Amino acid sequence: MERGRENRTRNRWIVVTCVLPACCLLYVLRPGQGAENLPDRLGVVGMLLTALTLVATVFGVWATQRVGAVVDDVAAARQLSRAVALAEPLSRRVLGGDRVVADITYRFRPYTHARGAAPPLAPAGRLDGLVADYQALRPRRLVVTGRPGAGKSVLARSFVAELNKVRADGDPVPVLIALGDWEREESFRDWVVRHLVRDYGRSWKRAGQLVDAGLVLPVIDGLDEMDRAEVPLAESRAQGALDALADYQEGLEPAPLVLTCRTDLYDALEASGRPMLDTARVEIDPVSAEAAAGFLSRRAGAAYRQVVWAPVLDELRARPHGMLARSLSTPWRLVLVATAYEQANDPGELLTCTTQEEVGDVLLGHFIPSSVRTVAGTRSRYAPEDVHAWLGALARGLQARGGGGTDLVLSELAHSPGAVWARRLYAVLVGVLALGPVVLLLSDGDRDAMTWSLAAVLLVVGGIGFRHLCSSEISLWGRADFALPPWGSPLWRVGMRLAWNGSGRWAVRVTAIWPVLAMWRVAAPQRFGGMENGPMTVAMLFTPALFFIMFSAYFLGSAAVGPSGWPRTGAFFALIVLWPAAVLVFLSRSAGLGPTADLVLFTMFGSLYCALCGPMAMYTCWLLVNCRRLPFRLSRFLEWSRTAGLIRVTGAAYQFRHREFQEWLTRHPAPARPTPSAHPPARTPAP
Repeated sequence: MERGRENRTRNRWIVVTCVLPACCLLYVLRPGQGAENLPDRLGVVGMLLTALTLVATVFGVWATQRVGAVVDDVAAARQLSRAVALAEPLSRRVLGGDRVVADITYRFRPYTHARGAAPPLAPAGRLDGLVADYQALRPRRLVVTGRPGAGKSVLARSFVAELNKVRADGDPVPVLIALGDWEREESFRDWVVRHLVRDYGRSWKRAGQLVDAGLVLPVIDGLDEMDRAEVPLAESRAQGALDALADYQEGLEPAPLVLTCRTDLYDALEASGRPMLDTARVEIDPVSAEAAAGFLSRRAGAAYRQVVWAPVLDELRARPHGMLARSLSTPWRLVLVATAYEQANDPGELLTCTTQEEVGDVLLGHFIPSSVRTVAGTRSRYAPEDVHAWLGALARGLQARGGGGTDLVLSELAHSPGAVWARRLYAVLVGVLALGPVVLLLSDGDRDAMTWSLAAVLLVVGGIGFRHLCSSEISLWGRADFALPPWGSPLWRVGMRLAWNGSGRWAVRVTAIWPVLAMWRVAAPQRFGGMENGPMTVAMLFTPALFFIMFSAYFLGSAAVGPSGWPRTGAFFALIVLWPAAVLVFLSRSAGLGPTADLVLFTMFGSLYCALCGPMAMYTCWLLVNCRRLPFRLSRFLEWSRTAGLIRVTGAAYQFRHREFQEWLTRHPAPARPTPSAHPPARTPAP
């Protein structure tokens, strides 16, 4: 029924935009009627087509928004599932950078109260069987606990990826969300909606409908990262979050969810008398010494450097309960060992350590240089010392926010508590750009109605720019998922294909008439109705390209592009806004106007950019304030760090590879002086 109504609406618009203009054109071009000569006729035709194109543009925008409005919940869940699949790939760097990965096993733990979910009769107990075990639960609520570094986050990511593959239409979509930014004042439902908007590009209305329809399965990571150690448990944000999760329901039934937490904290929360009921709990097993030795021996580094690895492997097998075996009993520590000693350094230095903390410090001391060496080969974009200093500055910034902050969201950096000078710089910038042209206009002796009107418009635009200081909700685009992929990315072909052949193809094709007509009007000879304006022709050459870039990116979700697409979009809109300013300056120079006109034009367009893209302008101010501590192209550095395995991505947020790594950087902000490797890389052939 809905589909037929859409077809009828589309057919009516085809009639309006094709048949009626054809009748008008026949009348205008009829001999003896309408315009008398060819230029006049072309002028009438141009006016008609321009008016129709403006109408079509409005219809195109409406139709594109309407396409998203009429999608039912199942189709919307299918779209969210695709976005999640693109946003949460299981990177080899996250799993250790090799085909050999550490095996994660778990066991169901009985609850101390009578309101636990019934576990499966024959649980798989392995990473690849968690989805089947979860689907056998009634109700489908699961808590995953383990020691620090036990692989809870890796297990959660694997669960999201595997469940997303096998989910059927009508089943909830698993969505991985970090719990660090939840506050007591916000309901859990609104918090999930906010993350669907921020991380996966859903509109506020659509995200709310999906959550209310029970089509979102929150996979929540980081309950143990919400509070500082000195916060009393009863007053902690973690206890408040557990209370909110306990009250999260679908009708009268508890809503499905998955939660990860450190074992000791969850034990304390259970003992507090306010546990989360109707939930099953699994405990991730420590990696045995034999499994750790088997994992390390199968890695490429051990295969090529058997002599230097032999003492460590022998120690693990000879003392399965010794200090070294306990230190390497988690997948995270095994990945650290494999990364630190894959190509260089002597793993035998671990045998000299006396405590598990000392083992961690040694491994983390090698982590950044070894990761840089692994991803770069012989030449690196960044020096290990710079990488250490920059990541340390970001870690200290997260620590300064308080609580258990783990998310680095680029669009929120300028609104963080420590970014006061960035906001002051932005306020000064907006004030100068908004008031500068007003002062220049009113300083002229001829203050007619047009001058006063333009000054009033500039003041309103400046006020919108100032509004971004207290709210980042204002945006040029209604959709939250507009982000540009890297140039040369295959996603561009996907976006163009979706724009030209997807559900909004008619809106795109009709709207595409506008840049074509604009180019014709500027470039065509005058006898054919054009302006034959050379400078404007050069200026308009980018119009079709900008149009296709805009629509191609519009059909790609931010989850597909990643968090680095947001700064790229801000630079793209700077080009769109400032390019006309450059053209008008060129024309004003040709007309003999002075530099005052140039200054007015640039400040006017700059103020317009701050009004339309204020969060991006504030982010730029934040980078300028922190240019001595961080690289100016921060998103490029973070993407490189992601490739190196130092940073991971969850939705629209960057996170450090592990909380232990983040805390170690806050304690070691300055890199240690590099020391030569005790054993240079050697390739000893395996027998």
